[in-house]
Amino acid sequence: MQTLSQSATSSHASDVSRSTRETSIANDPSDLVFSQIPSLDLADPFPWAKSTPKASVPSIEDRAVSQFFEKYVMYPCNHGSSPGFLEHLPSLFHDIRLEGRLALRWAVRAAAYASLSNEQNSVEIGSKALQCYGLALSALADSLADSQVAPDDYVLMTVVVLDFFETIYLDDTVSVGSHSEGMAQILRLRGPNQIYSARGWSLFRLSHHRLQKQQLVSKLEILPESEAWLESLNNELPYVCIEKENFQISQICARARTLLKSIEDTNLSAEQTLAMIKEMHALDRVATTWRDDPSWAYKTIRRPDTTQHPQLASRFPEFVQIHRDAWMAYEWNYHRNARIILHEHLLLCLDRLRILYSDRQENFQSTLCSFQQASVSVIQTLVDDVLSTVPQSLGDIDNEGKVLADLSKAPSCAGIGGYFLLWPIKVIKSTRSATAQQKLIAQGVFERIRECTGMKSALGEASSI
Repeated sequence: MQTLSQSATSSHASDVSRSTRETSIANDPSDLVFSQIPSLDLADPFPWAKSTPKASVPSIEDRAVSQFFEKYVMYPCNHGSSPGFLEHLPSLFHDIRLEGRLALRWAVRAAAYASLSNEQNSVEIGSKALQCYGLALSALADSLADSQVAPDDYVLMTVVVLDFFETIYLDDTVSVGSHSEGMAQILRLRGPNQIYSARGWSLFRLSHHRLQKQQLVSKLEILPESEAWLESLNNELPYVCIEKENFQISQICARARTLLKSIEDTNLSAEQTLAMIKEMHALDRVATTWRDDPSWAYKTIRRPDTTQHPQLASRFPEFVQIHRDAWMAYEWNYHRNARIILHEHLLLCLDRLRILYSDRQENFQSTLCSFQQASVSVIQTLVDDVLSTVPQSLGDIDNEGKVLADLSKAPSCAGIGGYFLLWPIKVIKSTRSATAQQKLIAQGVFERIRECTGMKSALGEASSI
């Protein structure tokens, strides 16, 4: 079976001319052709009705998009736990029948078709997803052609959706960080007034959150504008605090990277380096207090208290965390992941010191060993914490710890939960300080993520890295 990544994705964009602005919805190249439709087995769009008049049946394209929204859009929680994820995408998508807004339409259809291709095991739909991806890239370039015009919400959401598509459906050699700089530049062009609407604030929060994560993943420099952007926000709101705390831990990680680069500087003594490592350990301990507020509370239960079923029990870690929703679990895991990355940087610094100062007295080496053991212990504890969020994130259990009645197929929430888990699980797989057992469990979780998000059908073996 051909995978999405095996196609020449760049050719799709170059084959689409700058006439995309003039394309009418009535002659939409992202529509499915008849030969791609008969093999599809889609759920009834209106299961509550005995029958549906032919005129009321949505198009296959619309049904694919609706299923994608159901799988990956998270609306704000009435209890204030989740601010939402892509919550403005449906309204933006249905409001794009104007010239210059086709990029978002095609980006959403690319993601929807890719998801549908996985569910239906359809190579043809997968190829159509890539065609739409190319259409969206070309239309996006048209939308950004005038540097004097600030990109609107539709443009920024297009970049967000394309980034989502690339994260799941293209391999890392094609997609890694490809839209990060573009996303940052769009935030710059939109200026300080972009946060003065509910939708503008949501898009800023979503984009900036993604940028901060990419900085940690790819060891990129922190955006110089971030501090000013965040300074204009209200510290009393939990969602603002999340962004500011993520920014602070990114700064600590950046300091650790800088320290690693400067260790061989003869002007920086071993004692000065150790003092800086000690300071970063102290800052990390402060970071642990950022989640002490009752709003971050979660419940931990033992595996036997969730299920006695042998097959289900094999999926669950020894302890399971129950958060208010998958978003809260994700934000906890973001925080844990950033701390894992920080301690990995510190371990590299300690290794370098051990090599450079191998002739130093025993108590110096003992101090290095003590710091090393502390970092390894922190990492392994954080890994256990991440793994304990898997059952709820992938929909094995609900927010009360009850096993879902039908586990014969992945629930719709497994898509967004798998997407949220993707980065933490990749970090666990790559960290040298996780135990062999932890990495084995993480690999099993990764296989489930590949299945429920469509990575396996889209990327084949390329997604197992």
